[in-house]
Amino acid sequence: MLLLAAAAGGNNIMLPTKAHALTDACNCVIFRLDDVQDFWLVTVQSAVIDKVVERNESLDLAIIMNHIGNDPAIVGKVRESIATGLIETSLHGWNHVDYRTLPLKEQQETLETANQKMEELFGSKTRIFVAPYNAYNDDTLEAASQAGLTILSSEFDEEMGSIYDPDEPDSPDNKIYKAAAGSDLKDQYGVYHLPQAIGFYTYDSEPPTKTPLTRIESQIDSTIASYGYAVVTLHPQDFTVKDANNNPTEAISQTEIDDLDALITWINDQGYHIGTFSSTVDAQTPPPAVDNNSTVSDIIAPLANTIVVPSFRLSFGN
Repeated sequence: MLLLAAAAGGNNIMLPTKAHALTDACNCVIFRLDDVQDFWLVTVQSAVIDKVVERNESLDLAIIMNHIGNDPAIVGKVRESIATGLIETSLHGWNHVDYRTLPLKEQQETLETANQKMEELFGSKTRIFVAPYNAYNDDTLEAASQAGLTILSSEFDEEMGSIYDPDEPDSPDNKIYKAAAGSDLKDQYGVYHLPQAIGFYTYDSEPPTKTPLTRIESQIDSTIASYGYAVVTLHPQDFTVKDANNNPTEAISQTEIDDLDALITWINDQGYHIGTFSSTVDAQTPPPAVDNNSTVSDIIAPLANTIVVPSFRLSFGN
């Protein structure tokens, strides 16, 4: 097995050895941009999206759904990016809370409410849940499944023991999705697990620290060798100029944008490609069987009719 430093820092992730590299794999990288929301680092959020679209690449936007809808700049940018066909949207919760602290019913209702608002704002629902703080529990999986969410992105260190054993990454009981031909690995609720492999910044330290590009590249290589894909997490504050106390400012850091551009170039140079959560799963899994007797859960109406006034504007890690 191969020992690598974890994306969040400090801890280590055990991955299957590279000798076990998958055949007929996706060989893809998924960028997810967490904490998309109104009135916060708006020009920076837009700059990250614009850079990816400029490169004709894909990006998953993980949106805090109770904190979007009132800012024309962000709503317009998300709609504009979706129209390119390159950008996918994901739920990053109704509020940015640890879903493990919520009872099952509230988890399901907030996810359904969030997805209803997603459809109202952007034209369609999503099937992807990017867990705030990368945290979830068994109730989250049941709630997500009942809410029609079939892809969950956490991180390796936060996966439940029944999904991933960090001491036995080769265990046949692990449920981390593998993007290889014919793969259909999911949990008992029918949810695919595509965890973060590494972050552009590390948030286990204070202040957060930049992850060296060489380390990101190494982790991408190793995770693709093991699972056929690698998820890299971005945050808007990663791409800001920092003040004397290392707090993010409203100014865009061209150095960080250039590093993202360089990482995209490196990914392409390796023969990998950049995709979305949906494209990674759909390209490998067989089509689901049609159940004419299946029913769909009722959707809980949004707490506000269409647009919710955000109650805070905070930056988060994950």
